[in-house]
Amino acid sequence: MTQTITYRFFAPNHDDTAIDLHFDDDSFRLQTPEKPLKPDWAKLAYQKCSNCTLGDDVEWCPAALSFAQFLPRFKEQFSYEKTVVEVETAARTIVTKATFQTGIASLFGLACATSGCPKTKFLRPLARFHLPFANEQETVFRTLAANLLIQYFENSKKGEDKPLNFDALNANYAELNIVNSFLAERLRAGVERDAALNAVMILDGFAYITPDNTDGTFEDIRDIFVTE
Repeated sequence: MTQTITYRFFAPNHDDTAIDLHFDDDSFRLQTPEKPLKPDWAKLAYQKCSNCTLGDDVEWCPAALSFAQFLPRFKEQFSYEKTVVEVETAARTIVTKATFQTGIASLFGLACATSGCPKTKFLRPLARFHLPFANEQETVFRTLAANLLIQYFENSKKGEDKPLNFDALNANYAELNIVNSFLAERLRAGVERDAALNAVMILDGFAYITPDNTDGTFEDIRDIFVTE
């Protein structure tokens, strides 16, 4: 069984673009096409992340290989160009006006989290309930809530009562920052314009937002709990 999420881009002076992403229903890992595109820049050894835990027996970088399947569709887009993006999931369809860099960033984020990269695997539970174009407050709320719930489940499963904290989450995001920087270097070999590169920079910016809210102040989300 698989699930499908489709991104559609509509813009003047560009052909309409539809990207179908298929996911395993159990693990929600992104499925690779039967005959995937395999550019040299997607090889694991090319600009390999300094914190990569995959061994020499793995030929292709999972995240890069996932990008390679649709990146050629965005080789000529400038970051600032306007587009209408439609995202269709099994539960709903979301349509927004955005720039190409914003639309591609959302697509990249989903593909990266589900690609099989060990350093992005912690984001896969959120990807299962994909919320494209989430703002900073939505991102922080969803991420922190999901992380606390994961810890609660782990404690219940083991019969433990460990205190909940965000130490592991912060460590995961620190690893993700490294991955994003190396992915940006990879993509320089695969694009001609800046939309895709800027998309990775947007993702990297979001990777700093959540850790900034784990010091106990919850600066970006504390106001949403005011009900009076």
